[in-house]
Formats: sequence, structure tokens, C-alpha cells
Amino acid sequence: MYDRLKELGVPVYVSRTEDITLSPSDRIKKINSLITPGKDVIVVSNHINAGGET
Repeated sequence: MYDRLKELGVPVYVSRTEDITLSPSDRIKKINSLITPGKDVIVVSNHINAGGET
């Protein structure tokens, strides 16, 4: 998704690249640190599990 949005010229930011736990308030602080106040912003949150045994 990141690569495709970049191809389309959409400004894209990744809030984290490692598996760490953030509290809801820390998650909002992190997102707010990446955006410009007053701009239209869409935040997409993907959660992808590695899977497990069946």
C-alpha cells in the first residue's frame, strides 16, 4: 500500500517499522508528530498478523 500510494504521488508517512506496543495516547502523539496541522489528512492503520499454526 505504501509503495502504491507513493507511485500515485500521495505523501505517505510510516509511523513505525518495528513491532512495538503503543498505548492509544502514544499512538495519537506519534501520528500528530508526522502531520501538518491545518492540512487535510487521512490516517490508515493496518494491522497484519504473522499468522499462526492451524
